[in-house]
Amino acid sequence: MKKKKLLILCQYFYPEYVSSATLPTQMAEDLVDKGMRVEVMCGWPYEYSNEKDVEKNENYKGISIKRLKYSKFNNKNKFGRIFNFFSLFAMFVCKMPKMLTYDHILVYSNPPILPLIPDVLYRMFNKQYSFVVYDIAPDNALKTGTIKSGSLIDRLMNYINKHVYKNAENIIVLGTEMKTYLLQNKISDNPGNIHVIPNWYIESEYDVVKSNEFKKLRNQYDKILLYSGNMGQLQDMETIVEFLKLNKNNENTLTILCGHGKKYAEVKKSIKSNEIKNVKMYEFLTGTDYTDVLKITDACFASLIPEGVGLGVPSKNYGYLANKKPLILIMDKHSDIVKHVETYNAGIQIDNGAAQDILNFITSHSRNDLQVLGGNAYQLFKDEYTRQHNTTKYYILLNGGN
Repeated sequence: MKKKKLLILCQYFYPEYVSSATLPTQMAEDLVDKGMRVEVMCGWPYEYSNEKDVEKNENYKGISIKRLKYSKFNNKNKFGRIFNFFSLFAMFVCKMPKMLTYDHILVYSNPPILPLIPDVLYRMFNKQYSFVVYDIAPDNALKTGTIKSGSLIDRLMNYINKHVYKNAENIIVLGTEMKTYLLQNKISDNPGNIHVIPNWYIESEYDVVKSNEFKKLRNQYDKILLYSGNMGQLQDMETIVEFLKLNKNNENTLTILCGHGKKYAEVKKSIKSNEIKNVKMYEFLTGTDYTDVLKITDACFASLIPEGVGLGVPSKNYGYLANKKPLILIMDKHSDIVKHVETYNAGIQIDNGAAQDILNFITSHSRNDLQVLGGNAYQLFKDEYTRQHNTTKYYILLNGGN
């Protein structure tokens, strides 16, 4: 039987280390192992790579990678970010004739205008494609104030959505709440082609904490809590800050906050102005530093404001579960992760604004209690969020299964 030839279109891929690069890379590796021919067109690894010598064309673990250079303006600047998106888009456009040689195209939602390319190929040549939705644009940008309603980007994204959600053979979302959002907001009127495939996490290969700094923190505190990842407009950092205020005199509990985003500076300012001593703040942690932080932690936060439900799924949750950490979920009760955590008794759901409930949970559970919940969290991970479990779903779907 002839191997199916798949093209993956995305901005981030190996050797970049953020989850939006590692997840497509791992999926591609597993598809190759299962017998598919996989090629990738992606952006140049400007942002999240420590590799100095990167080749334009590379074969990595059986995956043929073609990297496209584009503009390198400051991504923290709105106009720089938009210009970079359109620059990369233009590079992809130049490769459209080549895209017709593949059996199927799998396109990711980063950058958000990228799905327009395979959709044009579909409308002109009936080229089949699937769309992986990590974030629902432009709704996420509108609700974070990144763009304005009626702006050029808003109108462009609505035009793209009108066609992509109708024409794609498969729409792949990370959670049932995302599927519900697409249908309730009439972004899609075809529930049959929307498939829920969660992301995943690979378990760490070592159990020993390497950093002396984190070893010292573990020995100093009875309980350690962690918030890691984006501190953006859609994350409910306000409830966490209120909890920190309530917990400021508890010398036995430390909260670690690490990540980046628009609310990072506000959180840091609140901690300083309220003289909260039992908090450690770090910027984005990677590699063994991040693994060490996970190892010393007793419970982990994930949060979304009510308006953020359905626009995406916090990807850090999978790593928390894999590392046997119970979750403190400040978000809507109807999210998939909340339902799973409650079913497995692997943490607690907290309503937005209910900081006292977080304090009650922490004070009423000993470190041993949290370890028991962490064991339940690990079972949830093994059942629902392993790499093998979910990349197999991609393989079945892309080969005509359901």
